[in-house]
Amino acid sequence: MADKMEERIEGQEPLIKRKRSRKTIGEEGGRKQTAIVFLVTLVLGFIFYLPKELGGWWQKLTAPEVITIEKPVGDAEDVSSVVGFKVKINDRDDAAAAVEKLVGEVAGEFGVWVEELSGSKGSWGLDETNQFTAASVIKLPILVAYYEAVDEGRLDPETLYTLVEADRLEYGTGSLQHQPAGTRYSYREIAELTANQSDNMGAELLIKFLGGYAAVQRTVNSWGLSETDLRENLTTPQEMGDLLTRLYRGELISEESRDELFANLTNTLVEDRIPAGVPTGVKVVHKYGSEAGVVNDCGIVYADTPYVICVLSQKVNAGEAEAVLPKISRVVWEWRAAAP
Repeated sequence: MADKMEERIEGQEPLIKRKRSRKTIGEEGGRKQTAIVFLVTLVLGFIFYLPKELGGWWQKLTAPEVITIEKPVGDAEDVSSVVGFKVKINDRDDAAAAVEKLVGEVAGEFGVWVEELSGSKGSWGLDETNQFTAASVIKLPILVAYYEAVDEGRLDPETLYTLVEADRLEYGTGSLQHQPAGTRYSYREIAELTANQSDNMGAELLIKFLGGYAAVQRTVNSWGLSETDLRENLTTPQEMGDLLTRLYRGELISEESRDELFANLTNTLVEDRIPAGVPTGVKVVHKYGSEAGVVNDCGIVYADTPYVICVLSQKVNAGEAEAVLPKISRVVWEWRAAAP
């Protein structure tokens, strides 16, 4: 019988099962508590930290762009400290060599045209007849064509135009693109925005008022600007410089129209290129332009002996070009100031 009981016991599970060891409260509870504390900390962190960060992010997103311009290099006493190498500007050869060295130290292609407007010092350039991407410098001949039409009575500057949705250009510079359809502007106001803010939508409206691209191109070509292409957005430093020279000398448009245009091209939204290379307080009438790989500026510097300077570029690093353009302007200022 004992054998049978032994067999039964061996063939069945034990009557009293061995209990599995359980984790102590200290083990299991500690992990749960740690997880809870971690989650609470994470939630509190989001509550107190995230709103602050979101607020800062939103402020950055919605704040208006502010362009900070350091003290112009035109105010520096020594031109060598401006350009970064020892230089003495006595004549056009010295100036041209300094400019060539400056542009040779940065990426991209540059073209420069300079003309002293009294005629005593002549003109000079660097790749001045090569075509470059004009960017918003192309608005200069468009504006001149507009004022020519005003002078000839083909356009009335006081005509009011009502913006329509089809006019909207949602890119580039200017405030017109942000105005609702139905907003009214005079032709004169649109020209002012095109000049001073470099308003892209404004330029397109002026072309529309003038009869379209083909009509404006014919006008531009009639001035002898054969290398300036409005649709392709191309021009040369010399052609833009010559256009400014002719305007200064009272050609193409009336004195009244020229004065209005020049007022709109003074103290523009971007004054950190040619104007930054001349002493503070010197008047500069200029049209700037920028796009990917392009940093341009062409203008008239009203020194004791005024001069035209036009700098066009392409395939450049924007940061490098924005730094070198005021230096070119300063070199040209030194050339103008040097004894004949």
